[in-house]
Parts: sequence; structure tokens; C-alpha cells
Amino acid sequence: MNECENILSFDVEDGYQGFIKRNIDGWENYKSSEEKNIILILELLARNNCKATFFVLGSLAEKNPNIVKMIHKEGHEIASHSYSHIVIPNLKPEEFRKDIRKSKDILSNIIGEDIIGYRAPKWSVNEKTVWALQVLAEEGFKYDSSVFPTSFHEFGSSKYKVHPYRFTINGLSIIEFPAQVLLLCGLRFPVAGGFFLRAFPYMLSHFSLKKTNKLYNYGMVYLHPFEFDIDPPRIKTNLSFKIVRYYHLDKTTKYLSILLHNFSFTDIRTILSKPSWNLVDGCTSLRNS
Repeated sequence: MNECENILSFDVEDGYQGFIKRNIDGWENYKSSEEKNIILILELLARNNCKATFFVLGSLAEKNPNIVKMIHKEGHEIASHSYSHIVIPNLKPEEFRKDIRKSKDILSNIIGEDIIGYRAPKWSVNEKTVWALQVLAEEGFKYDSSVFPTSFHEFGSSKYKVHPYRFTINGLSIIEFPAQVLLLCGLRFPVAGGFFLRAFPYMLSHFSLKKTNKLYNYGMVYLHPFEFDIDPPRIKTNLSFKIVRYYHLDKTTKYLSILLHNFSFTDIRTILSKPSWNLVDGCTSLRNS
């Protein structure tokens, strides 16, 4: 097993958010399977003695507090995934503040603890929405995990940093934990998370984590609960989203299980409590220094 402790994270949202975003009808006819999928995830993590950070959507937590309580009872970290699942470019700063404050209050009231972490819908913190990091810091968040450092992502860029760093703006600071990418031949490929973990051969994610561990003592895996449902309702949609939503769902549990065997994972809260991990201080830009 690799000695570096990597981060394992889950974006807990209604499995039909992708359909809602694309104005695809039909999902309303089916019940949410999030609780069933969360139970499967918690059982897998318990078998592997692994802790993770669960970024929970506030609106889902409001309707299903039992899901949040289950996760918290198992000793995992609860963090915010916004309240409304609106990408940051579609929000004004005060709308964003209201959204994250509402989410934080809901989650805190459910578990009786402060919420210190945030992940934006669609990893939508970038240079155009960097103001969001200041708002997060003002609202008491200690870290963010919303930057995707590759151009092969809707809101990402290959100019962003690939390792954790402290972002400082107007005298406030917050720590950024970016998504995992594969550095290969001068390019950065998204791997080890969501669609990319299950769609590509396992060895790509393995190689990426091993390489990032060696360079930065860092690694990040993220998934969604719906990706653990191997037989979901097949809603009619276009080919591209059909592939993203349904392709190789049968690989999710298999590949994650292998990763948990070959690498060490924990939650972000635990990583922050350790003085030994690599952190670059004083950054005022998302770009590489």
C-alpha cells in the first residue's frame, strides 16, 4: 500500500441533477436512490477501514437528514456542496453567499458540528469566479475543493495548480484542494474521479495517483453515489450524456475497491490536522507560480 494518505471524497446530490441541468424530462417519474447508494458506499468504506469527505447538497440534506446522519455516524466528514447546485458563474456574489450560508446552517444543525469545507457544483471555481474563495473564507470555511487543473473540463484550466495551496485574498486565506489529474507528455488528463475513473482503464488512475504522491504527497479521488447503482432507470437522453451518465457503472465499485487496497485514503479534515503534508503558502492566483 502506498504510504501517502490520499483524499477520498463524494459529491452527495440527487442523482438526477445532470438531467435537471440539461432540461431532460423523465427523471421525475423515479424515486431517488441516494440512500441505498450511500449505504453501499458506507459498507465498502467500513470494510476497508477508510474515512472520506462527503460534500452534501444542502437541499438534499434538508429533505433527507437521515442520509447526513448515517454518514456522520460512521465518522466521515460532512462538507458543503452548495444548497441549490447552481454553478458559481450563474450566481452573483451575494447570491452565492446566501446559498453557502444556507447549506452550512442546514448541515451544521443536522450533525451538531461546524462545516469547514466546500466543493462547488461542477468544480466551478476558476479565475472568473475566484471571488467565491473570498466569500467562503468570510463565511468561515477553512478549505475549498472546487478547482479542476486541466483544460479537459468545462470550468478547468491546465494553468491551475495541481497540488494543495493556501489562497490569500484581501487578508483572508483558504486552502484549495484541486482535483486529481494525470501529468503525461506535457498534458493533464482528468482521472481518478467520477466518469473518468470508471470509463478509463484502472491503471491510468493508479499511475496518476502514484505519480502525484511522489511529486506532491497528494492525491484526490471523487465520486457520486449514483455511480454505485449498477441498474438505474434508463432515461431517454442524447448520446453524449447517456455515455457520461451510464457508461461502465459496473466498474465503479470494482475500481474503487482496488484503489482502496493499493492506496491509503482519508478525509480532508484529517489531512488538515497533520503538519506533514505539502502546502504552498501565500498564493494569490489559481495559476501555477
